[in-house]
Amino acid sequence: GTVAEIRAAGGTAVALGGDCAAEADVQAAVRAAVDTWGKLDLLWANAGIGVSKTVPETTLAEWERVVAVNLTGAFLLAKYGIPELTRAGGGTMVISGSANSFSADRRWAAYCATKGALLMLCKALALDHAGDGVRVNIVCPGSVTTPLHERWLREHAQGPYEEALAADTAAHPLGRLGTPRDVANAALFLSCDESSFITGSSLAVDGGVTA
Repeated sequence: GTVAEIRAAGGTAVALGGDCAAEADVQAAVRAAVDTWGKLDLLWANAGIGVSKTVPETTLAEWERVVAVNLTGAFLLAKYGIPELTRAGGGTMVISGSANSFSADRRWAAYCATKGALLMLCKALALDHAGDGVRVNIVCPGSVTTPLHERWLREHAQGPYEEALAADTAAHPLGRLGTPRDVANAALFLSCDESSFITGSSLAVDGGVTA
């Protein structure tokens, strides 16, 4: 679907299935990008999952999987991707954080913990690799219309889903939820020369919810 759309628009794209928490799969993805285009210019660690439970309710396996996907996935992409950015003469990495990088929600502990950790991982990576010409920033969305958000809302809803959706929407001062395009535009900005003096920074794309 997406690859076909990109090719129809005159671009080039390759889809590669895998698990972002599996070291070999991340290595293969980085290698495929370099093999296809000759170098690597940018990274975006965007995978994320959550478990709608308190810590006592969360199994160790659930905790470990959320940490593996959300936090270790970004670590692996940085581990194998940043050397390629450096080899190419510099580049950018964007990490998908969350409004939960700054403030928590009830029954969302594992997710909040990983998103807070990603904020510090971003800053540490930015410091370590600035001298290599690599910039690292984190995009922190509020509620975005995705399947993950819908599932979270349904599991959190005290009443009908529609009422929960309306309440969540009203919690955002701009009066709407975000769209994937809103987040993509922010990541694109952080991946372009227009943001060349920005690194180690968090960009809230949250309709004002953390304000």
